[in-house]
Amino acid sequence: MDRDLTLETHLLSRSYTSNARIQELFGERYSVQGAQRPYLSLVPTEGIEAPKEKQDVTDISKNAELKPTKARKTNTRKEMKVYIKKTLAKQEAIVKKMKSYMKKHPGKHFDPEPMLCQYNIPRYKVYQQLNQLWQSYMRDLLVGDQRNPNLNMILPKLATADYNGCELEVIHSRNRNLIGLKGIVLYDAQHSFIVVVPQKRESETELSAAQIVGGIRILPKRATLFGFSVDTGEEIRHFTIMGTRFELRAVDRSAKKFKSHSVEDIY
Repeated sequence: MDRDLTLETHLLSRSYTSNARIQELFGERYSVQGAQRPYLSLVPTEGIEAPKEKQDVTDISKNAELKPTKARKTNTRKEMKVYIKKTLAKQEAIVKKMKSYMKKHPGKHFDPEPMLCQYNIPRYKVYQQLNQLWQSYMRDLLVGDQRNPNLNMILPKLATADYNGCELEVIHSRNRNLIGLKGIVLYDAQHSFIVVVPQKRESETELSAAQIVGGIRILPKRATLFGFSVDTGEEIRHFTIMGTRFELRAVDRSAKKFKSHSVEDIY
């Protein structure tokens, strides 16, 4: 036996004085044929056998003629595009009905409020709270704890900021009809800003049906200058962004490094 049995010998020496007896016990303990076998024998015993549960067998032949349904995955961007398309169609229907009424009844006032409620057209005043949240977000992003932040530190943050909730105004555009249009951004798309504009009731000039209805407008980013203001608490700062440089998704723009290069002329 080539094993080191120093510990076992020390323990057995407290009960046995004979070294021969200790070696004999070792031979019986580590022998397969000895009285103390180094393994445990398990013998089956008699007992009550547990009842087996019957498993339901599915009859596949019943569903052989059924066609599997296609799993429909909801996509937030697709749902948003569908909502915008439907809302614009409803707005156009209200504008057409308003023009038809004013043509048949010149001089009479047409109240679009019932139809706006019926078609659930977005209201500018509902999204003013969203603009307040955006103002707080931009104030923390641009200024933070600094009293006089450096302009060179602010400009890169403007390029990567989130503009959902920002109140944008079209300062200049290749499309002259968009100049002066102001609204709160509902969705910052890749090539356009989807905004909700306020309804106009009083003006020095004659108002169009679309201005009275308000609702959603699509402002293309290409060849358009946008202006917005940020209330920093101590002062109101005005900024201008070039829409052509923002023709990226908000997710992609946050990780993009902008470089100075020429852009398309908007004039």
